[in-house]
Amino acid sequence: MALMLSDFDNCYIITDSIPGINTASIGLWLQNGARYESLNEQGYAHFLEHLVFKQTKQHSGAQLSTLFEVMGGHINAETGREMTAFHGLVPQQHAVELLSLFIEMLFQTDFSQSDFKIERDVVLQELAMLKDDPEEALEDFGSEQVWLNHNIGRQILGSRASLNNASFVGMHEYLKTVTRNKKLCIVATGNVDHDSICAACESIPAPKSPIMPNISIPEYSQSNRHLDILAEQKHLLWIMPAVSYNDDLQPAFEIANHIIAGGYDSRLYQVLREQLGLVYSVDSRVDHYSDTGLWFIQTNTENQNLTDTITAIENTMSDLISHGPTEKEIESAALHLQSSMIIARDDLEARMDKLARDIIYTGKIQSLEDQLDALKKVTRDDIQFIIKQAWSSVSHYTAG
Repeated sequence: MALMLSDFDNCYIITDSIPGINTASIGLWLQNGARYESLNEQGYAHFLEHLVFKQTKQHSGAQLSTLFEVMGGHINAETGREMTAFHGLVPQQHAVELLSLFIEMLFQTDFSQSDFKIERDVVLQELAMLKDDPEEALEDFGSEQVWLNHNIGRQILGSRASLNNASFVGMHEYLKTVTRNKKLCIVATGNVDHDSICAACESIPAPKSPIMPNISIPEYSQSNRHLDILAEQKHLLWIMPAVSYNDDLQPAFEIANHIIAGGYDSRLYQVLREQLGLVYSVDSRVDHYSDTGLWFIQTNTENQNLTDTITAIENTMSDLISHGPTEKEIESAALHLQSSMIIARDDLEARMDKLARDIIYTGKIQSLEDQLDALKKVTRDDIQFIIKQAWSSVSHYTAG
């Protein structure tokens, strides 16, 4: 097993080689997403993710599909608030080929006017589907409200207006801009060879006159709103401010999150489901970005249980703030997270994603040992402090 990092002018390349297995996970990250879009480019990053699969100067869309299919495994792409990723898990003999195709798609794309129109319709259908997913729609709505008037809070898929105003020429120009504004990050885990991965990346051009607009730190805005959407149940969402990926308090947030609603033994799960039977499930998670973060608590319940559910959640949080977590809760949460990290270490795709975020957000790679040690250093006072601070600024949203 060997972890190697090369920092070239055009990209970072990280390989985590594990000889003796038959698979490899390959990922390519662009530092591009909703945060870096201008107002008239809303949704372009996600739209572009679709378009680059259509065709290149060497391969038609059908040929690309066939090449991906014969590799087997799982090949996908995703766009977030700060990153766009292309990644796949394939038999190790296809690792370099898959990476080469990703690079070809980005730097030799040749989508046509017809491709543009068809894929725009596909994205518009994807946007319309949000109305049929109250949980996702409410989370998007809440994120827009707490990050009001900041790009990072905008709908990642864009809007019908911005997509309809997009042009074929404009999307080609947008691609040229985003592939040259910052270095790419390439990560390969599994049975991979570092030199071969580096050789496949030689054709990637170095960034030219980097332009990264809209990078002001978003201000958190507290609010309480209702989203009018057709749903059988009432959907509830609480959002609180959180810290960045590289913040020293990040491990404390993870432990606090697990104590609140991160597992079957969490406070909210035990109260809402096991004791009161008000909900089927309740979830919480923390999203960490380059300089900010959000903390979500989400559940849904029958209309007649709405008031009781809200009261139970608010009372549980108040009790946790007043008395703090028990030492047993902290120990249990830390052990769970440590076990999850160890398990993720054997998951090639999870391992790949963690390495990419480490290098993009911190400029260094955090070892598993360092992650485990960081959890051990979290104190009861740390957890009580961040829960009190976060809940004092909580925003509450409902739908249905």
